[in-house]
Amino acid sequence: MFRKNFILIIALLLVVSCTSMPPKTFIETPDDAKSLKVIYLHDNYGFFRFKNDEVWFRVLDVLSKRKFRLEEQDKQSGYIRTFWQYLPANDSENNQTYRSRVIIKMQGRRIWRSAQLKVESEWWDNNRNAWIKGYDSEILDDIYQVLQGRIGLSVK
Repeated sequence: MFRKNFILIIALLLVVSCTSMPPKTFIETPDDAKSLKVIYLHDNYGFFRFKNDEVWFRVLDVLSKRKFRLEEQDKQSGYIRTFWQYLPANDSENNQTYRSRVIIKMQGRRIWRSAQLKVESEWWDNNRNAWIKGYDSEILDDIYQVLQGRIGLSVK
């Protein structure tokens, strides 16, 4: 009897250990609007500076300091997308089960007036054998706060 229970407990532990869990900051949602924040840009960049150039370089600086590498960038249209950044999910040894990337799109015709910030995150669910889409609230809030301070109306 003891041997049977012991084998059952070991089997359950193996099943549970194979199940991956997303980080607490991961929010599963098919709705892109929830993973989007808007930063309204300020106009105080000095008399001789071109606003779009200054905003562009500040955004690139913020992303590089957070170790996001650029996958696609088009300064003319004001579009930036980073490569997927693989992160550990809940202290997991496997860094290939959770990933995030940042997308920024500048808004305005000749001079940008705002920036749309979006964070896409995906978590690999072993049970469904698929990437689950959503966003990471901690990454979104962190990058939003820093960009708000660097390019937003509350520039520091």
